[in-house]
Amino acid sequence: MVCRDVLHGDIFIFQRGLTGSVRNGHIVVIEKVGEEEGLGAWALKKLVVEKPRTYRLSEYDDEINWDDPVVVLHSYNQSVRPARLDASGRYRVHGVFLRSLRAEDARFVDVEMVRQIATGEP
Repeated sequence: MVCRDVLHGDIFIFQRGLTGSVRNGHIVVIEKVGEEEGLGAWALKKLVVEKPRTYRLSEYDDEINWDDPVVVLHSYNQSVRPARLDASGRYRVHGVFLRSLRAEDARFVDVEMVRQIATGEP
C-alpha cells in the first residue's frame, strides 16, 4: 500500500469486530482461510460491493428468494488483480483499517505499568 503511504514495517491500527458494519469502499483487514489459515495469510484490501444482497419479503415479512451480494477485494498494488469473494467463506474480515504509524513513531509500554501509574500502586 505504498501508494497510500503505508510502508513495510508500519504498525496498523484497525477496529476489530465491525464485520456487520463494513461498508463499500472500506479498507478491511482480511484473512484467507483454508490451507493458509493461521499461517499469516492476512492482508489489507479495499472492499467493493458491486451488487448488494437482494431479497423479497414474504407476506410475513420474512426474507425469501435472496441473491448473495457480489463483493470484490481490490489491492492497491496495480499488479494484483481484484478478487471476487465467493459464498463459500474462504475469507474472514477481522476489522476495518483506521490508520498506520511508522514504527519509529510508536512506543510500546507494558499494560501493567500503565495500570500501576493510573491507580498509584507501586
